[in-house]
Amino acid sequence: MATRWLALVVILAGCAELGVVSDATSISVGRASRGYLLEGARLPDSGEGFTTRDVWRARDNRYGTDELVDLLVGVSRRMQRQVPEVRLVVADLSGVGGGERRAFHRSHQTGRDVDLLYYMRDAAGQPFEPDAMHTFNRWARSTDGSRVMIDVPRTWLLIKELLTAPEAAVQWIFMYQPIAERLIDYAEQAGEPPELISRARRTVKQPSDSARHDDHLHVRVYCATADRGYGCVDTGPMEMLADHASEPSPVDALMAALTTPAPSGGALASADPAAPAPAPAAPSAARGPADLGSVPSAIRGAAPATVGPLDAASVPAGLGRLLRTRVDHLSLRGWR
Repeated sequence: MATRWLALVVILAGCAELGVVSDATSISVGRASRGYLLEGARLPDSGEGFTTRDVWRARDNRYGTDELVDLLVGVSRRMQRQVPEVRLVVADLSGVGGGERRAFHRSHQTGRDVDLLYYMRDAAGQPFEPDAMHTFNRWARSTDGSRVMIDVPRTWLLIKELLTAPEAAVQWIFMYQPIAERLIDYAEQAGEPPELISRARRTVKQPSDSARHDDHLHVRVYCATADRGYGCVDTGPMEMLADHASEPSPVDALMAALTTPAPSGGALASADPAAPAPAPAAPSAARGPADLGSVPSAIRGAAPATVGPLDAASVPAGLGRLLRTRVDHLSLRGWR
């Protein structure tokens, strides 16, 4: 009997870390500026639609919650279909175990924060992938004499993808307020839905207690539901989480696509060939593809064709990590 109890203690000890029993998915503990990260997922240095640079690769702050990494991979993939000329440059996430990284950040401690570089254009007006952060003024032009400028249409598309992403609920997108206002002005002129613009106004803000973020975007996601039970703490307004929770579940959409039978051949054959084709459904204001009608032709020409419901970019977040994993390394990390 004593041997059995000893074996049980050894097994439980192997599953426990800092008082938290892990289920092999990521666990974000504490506040963004006072906490740590367990079983964090590592974002690759490059992937479909995203990359990093040597300065951030050397720091190795490449770890985040499963939800944050899924968000970055999904958003980058969808951005590449809209703007294939350039990739999103991802700077720091958190360290391997989270915790303080005061040499670089006051927050970024719990795997729920990531820094992204603005999409940019060079002095000739051409889009490029920056290898460093540039400081921008209120007119979205660099202050270092390089004549680099923020690519407002592409950066707005990034904001839109972050705000409507199914992978995770974004709480904040921190940036210099004049730049935020410039992006929202662009969205209004482009005819974006009022509810999306309202969401952007609540989310895209200059932080009041840190640098003004005139050289990058800082994205923070809410605690995952399961992580709150382990001590993950959200600070600040919660309405964006409520908005995200009220939207249709992508899992339900996938199950509906898998279980809905295809139209029978007889039904198709009996259809009146002279009948007009049904009008395509209007895209959802919150999740539909970007309205590229007012985007410059260089971007508009790259807009993707309509894809089916089982396209990889529309796979629910819970399946994202499984489908990205090699067959000989299958893992259910992303499942709760």
